[in-house]
Amino acid sequence: MNKIFLILIFITLFFSCGKDKSKDKEPGLLDAIEGISDLNKMAKEVENLEEENDKLLKATPISNEKLKALLSEELIGFTRKTFTIGNQFMPDVAMAEAEYENENGNIISLSIMDGAGETGSAMITLARLGFARDFEEQSERGYKKSTKINGYKAIEEVEEDDYSDDLNSKIDLLISKRFIVSLEGQSIPVEQLKKAVDQIKLGVLNDIN
Repeated sequence: MNKIFLILIFITLFFSCGKDKSKDKEPGLLDAIEGISDLNKMAKEVENLEEENDKLLKATPISNEKLKALLSEELIGFTRKTFTIGNQFMPDVAMAEAEYENENGNIISLSIMDGAGETGSAMITLARLGFARDFEEQSERGYKKSTKINGYKAIEEVEEDDYSDDLNSKIDLLISKRFIVSLEGQSIPVEQLKKAVDQIKLGVLNDIN
């Protein structure tokens, strides 16, 4: 992958994901220091991306059987209602999706994407630049921040629902620099999503080279 192309992606991503600040507030010294720190961390990530992207291009995608085995029939008391293996819009990307519902009608959506192959490696490359940032953003409706969950790099997000006072939550995890695991919960606290993460057999993904 062309290094200049990677750098352009990384700069665009960085400046499009700035911290939530008042429009009237001028950036100060602390803001500049934080920005430089973020840039340095992301630059280090970029240094490794080209070599690792080549490995992903040659990697064999995870099998449908292994993906399906990760979609347990129950997740923290929620019953699996639907699941899909593969994606008609990205046929060369190995991925799985499932929806879990409880007796109150609350839904947890789970998705797993493999970065092996041409399209998958490009998507993981973009995602890793986001995971490389240490950040926290706050608004009137919620927050978004980088964190670690069970030792994996993660992005945690909580936002007020558009139609109620409930809070929706989301967790994205980067596994083995290759897989993106995402969980979204409608009217579900983020702590419940973290319990759901505990029940997913992420070690299976971590062991795939």
